[in-house]
Amino acid sequence: MSRIKDLRTNEDYNLNIVSILEMFSPEGKSKYTETLLRMMKNTPNLKEHTKEIKLVLNDKFPFIEKSKLDLMSDIQIMLLYKFIDGFFNMEDLQKYRKFCEYNERNLIEQNDLTTYKSFEQMIAAMGVAEMKAEEKELETQVIKIHEDSEWLMVRPLTFKSSCKYGANTKWCTTTEHNQEYYNKYSKKGVLIYCINKKNGYKVAAFYSLDKNEPEFSYWNQKDTRIDSTDSNLPLELIGFIRDYVKDPKVKSNTAMLSGDQKKKELVTGRKAAISERVASAVRRAQEEIEVSEPMEESVMEQPELPFVEEREQESSYENRENEDGPTISYRPNNQETPIDRMQWISTQISETPNRL
Repeated sequence: MSRIKDLRTNEDYNLNIVSILEMFSPEGKSKYTETLLRMMKNTPNLKEHTKEIKLVLNDKFPFIEKSKLDLMSDIQIMLLYKFIDGFFNMEDLQKYRKFCEYNERNLIEQNDLTTYKSFEQMIAAMGVAEMKAEEKELETQVIKIHEDSEWLMVRPLTFKSSCKYGANTKWCTTTEHNQEYYNKYSKKGVLIYCINKKNGYKVAAFYSLDKNEPEFSYWNQKDTRIDSTDSNLPLELIGFIRDYVKDPKVKSNTAMLSGDQKKKELVTGRKAAISERVASAVRRAQEEIEVSEPMEESVMEQPELPFVEEREQESSYENRENEDGPTISYRPNNQETPIDRMQWISTQISETPNRL
């Protein structure tokens, strides 16, 4: 028997719907179990829900054959969605698939899959593989200041390279569709990303060249400011960074771009800023519409989202100032779908006094 067949027949991984419903039927009488099955099939808007779920799955996981989903019943589709939502999340599974593809291309350094115990470990390893895959494209957008068998240190010169080399971190300089923070730090001083090539661990270092705003800081992957001795970097590399950033000839990341690269990066930044402002305006308009229109009757009552006070947009992109403060994250209030109405919207508010 092949390994996959063994997994399919393993009792620990198999669950029968009828066996579950029998637990709620007195003396295991079939008429009560059949009644529960009929009630499941008569779930309000079941076909609409499953149709929406198929569209979402096809969009998020294009590698899943549509024909396989079409062979499943409405109840099976519903259980599949709830299973994914209960044990994983779609973003993790998307990254997991990419991890598998990189592993098949021999880009994952630690290819013994039994050593991975969490998605975080796999995502970290995938981040290193991603850099290998795109190294040629990005080689003109970073400056490599150190590399040995374990550590790689680079200075990202563009927002794209910052996002790639800082992938899977919470650093504000890697925030998708928001280039402001990266521009601020790359113009102000020396920004360095330190990457452990064996386990994917990352730490950032920043040294301000502005004498009016002196700063020499280290930041972990969660975007929390830490002491250099807590960075997991060897002492000799901490000393190397100190000597490097304090060299009188050192320039800011932006200053190290060529003239053409600077122009291209400036245009990219302005386009990103305009796109974000347009997206914000659309989101606000959608929220106003949803507030003014009565909500449809929901299958499950939803908690209200916290009110978020939006900052005013300033006219000049390059001179825009940012205030540090609490970071509020929540699921965007996009147009509601039947799937959204079946699950709670989760909100998370975290205090972040300082951000990289």
